[in-house]
Amino acid sequence: MNDVDHSHLVHGRRQRPDGPSPVDVISVQSQLVYGHAGNSAAVPPLRALGLRVAEIPTTLLSNAPFYATLRGRVLPADWFAELLQGASERGLPQRAGALVSGYFGSVANGAAFADWLDGVLLSCPDLRYCLDPVIGDTHTGPYVEPGLERIFAERLLPHAWLVTPNAFELGRLTGRAALEQDDAIAASRVLLERGPQWVIAHSVSGVPGELVTLAIGRDEIWRWTSPHLPVDVAGTGDVLMSLLVAFLLRGESMQQAISRAIAGTHAALEATLAHGFEEFDVIAAAPAALAEGTRFRAERVA
Repeated sequence: MNDVDHSHLVHGRRQRPDGPSPVDVISVQSQLVYGHAGNSAAVPPLRALGLRVAEIPTTLLSNAPFYATLRGRVLPADWFAELLQGASERGLPQRAGALVSGYFGSVANGAAFADWLDGVLLSCPDLRYCLDPVIGDTHTGPYVEPGLERIFAERLLPHAWLVTPNAFELGRLTGRAALEQDDAIAASRVLLERGPQWVIAHSVSGVPGELVTLAIGRDEIWRWTSPHLPVDVAGTGDVLMSLLVAFLLRGESMQQAISRAIAGTHAALEATLAHGFEEFDVIAAAPAALAEGTRFRAERVA
């Protein structure tokens, strides 16, 4: 572990079973002390739905960056690469059903992950890689280092089974308009040509007061609509992805998994407003996703 003497950490275990612990999802994202974004948003719903998660942080921060102070740091790339290496040494990619990546924090971390992923998928070709290409949003613009967009486009998209950009990110990745439904569908088809089997485009503009989520596959397109709520908190895309992955791993169809993911994310936003919380009420997501799976129904577009 780097050049520091860590020998004092090493010790034996007198009694333990020999069997490896199961892992369903490897989640590579940011981590917060306070609030919900990245792993701090995605992991609670996954565990609430009974999935076993291995968390690999890309950042360790006190809170999201919209507060007056921000403590902690983006992990140095060599530290981050060692965590990835350690996950491989424990055999996690061989046991997991899905690998999720989100906010990397730096170009160097994105490159380290891409290097690791190249090797992992050679030995684990059936591992489903789900990419959340965190770049920014319509009301913020980009909030990542510019070089990350190239890593997404050139090194990660070709490996992804599923990619979940918001409308702004979809436009950045393709260089095309993507805020409206027809434009988002056309841009998603461009992404499909680069490797993924599914593009789940969210936060697409609908009629006034409405948001559209689209699922674009090789041979089918599905659409969901949900009310736009007057709340802006971090972590909504992270929760959407985690719920989607959870229900896919539980054996549900893509359409039903997305319906549940939207229901859970929307209910958590409603709970955030109802309680007056400054942070996303992620604990509300999983129960609502289970109970309200038909609240937002899929409509086949093509």
